[in-house]
Amino acid sequence: MDAKVLGFEIGASKLIALAGNTLGTVFSKITTKTKNSEATHDVLFNQLDTLYSRLSKRYKAKYIGITFPGAISKKGIVVYAPNMPGWKKYNLLKEAEKRFGLKAFIENDANAQALAEKLYGYGKFYSNFIYLTIGTGIGGAIIIDNKLYSGHRGWAGELGHMVIQKNGPGCGCGRNGCLEALASGKAIATFAKQKLQSNSILYNKKGNITGKDVFDAWNKGDKFAKSIVYEAATNLSIGIANIINIFDPEAIIIGGGVTKNNERFIALVRSKVYKELGNYKRRVKIIRAWEALVEKAPLAVVAYNLRA
Repeated sequence: MDAKVLGFEIGASKLIALAGNTLGTVFSKITTKTKNSEATHDVLFNQLDTLYSRLSKRYKAKYIGITFPGAISKKGIVVYAPNMPGWKKYNLLKEAEKRFGLKAFIENDANAQALAEKLYGYGKFYSNFIYLTIGTGIGGAIIIDNKLYSGHRGWAGELGHMVIQKNGPGCGCGRNGCLEALASGKAIATFAKQKLQSNSILYNKKGNITGKDVFDAWNKGDKFAKSIVYEAATNLSIGIANIINIFDPEAIIIGGGVTKNNERFIALVRSKVYKELGNYKRRVKIIRAWEALVEKAPLAVVAYNLRA
C-alpha cells in the first residue's frame, strides 16, 4: 500500500516535519528548533500547524505520523516525557486529529525508529530483533515475530532503565544504576568530567566535555578517554547480554547519536557482549542501525499500523 503521509518527529530540541509515503520515500523535509512551553501546549501545536500548512499545500496526505520522546499509551496519551515538560497525561493523538482533520498514528520515538528499521532497513532480514538507541539517554524497542511488542499499556521497551549496578549513579527515571546512567552519551560525558586527568587532551575542555569529545579523544589515542569508553562499553555489554538472555533475538540493532560514524565502538561492544554471555554464548548479530532511516520513523508508524 502506498499512502501519502505528513509526519512530525518531535524531539526536545529538534523538530522534523516531512511529507512522504508509506513505502518510506521522503518528498520534502523541514528541520527546525522545537518550540515548547510547560505552560501551554499551544506553543508547539502552533508550530506544527505552521509546518503542516506549508507541506499540505504541496502534498495531499491521508494520514499523520507522529513520533514523540516519551512513554505513549495505546490511546495516544503521553504518560511520561522527562525532556518535554508539561506534556504528562496529555492526549496527543486526540489533539492531533482534531487539529489536522486526518487519521493520526503516534508512537514513542524509539519504537518508531525500530519500525523504520523493520520496514525499510536491516530489520527486514530479521523476524525477532531488539532495537537500542543510545544518545543522551538509552531507549529501546522489541520486535517479536515481525510485530512491535508494546506491552499491556504500551510502555514496553524501556530497556535503558534496567538496573545493572546496585547502588549505582542516579538516573532520571528515579532509580539508581540504570543502563542509561552508565552507558549513555550523557553518562560518558559525566564520568569524563568527574574523573578527568590532567594528562588527557580533554583537560582543556573541563566542564564542557561532551560524549562526542570523549570518543574523538579515544580515536586520537587518549588513554584516559579509552578508560571511559571501555567502562561504558562494559556496562552496555552487560545490558545487552541480559537482553539476549531474556529475548534470544536474531539481532541487536543499535542506533542513536553515540553510534553515529562510530563502528569502532560497536565492534568493541560486540566483542564484550560475546564474552559476557558466558556459558550461554550464542552468535547474535550486533549491528549499527541505518542512520538515514531515523527521519523516516513517522512514515513507518503509519505504514505499520495500516498493515496491522
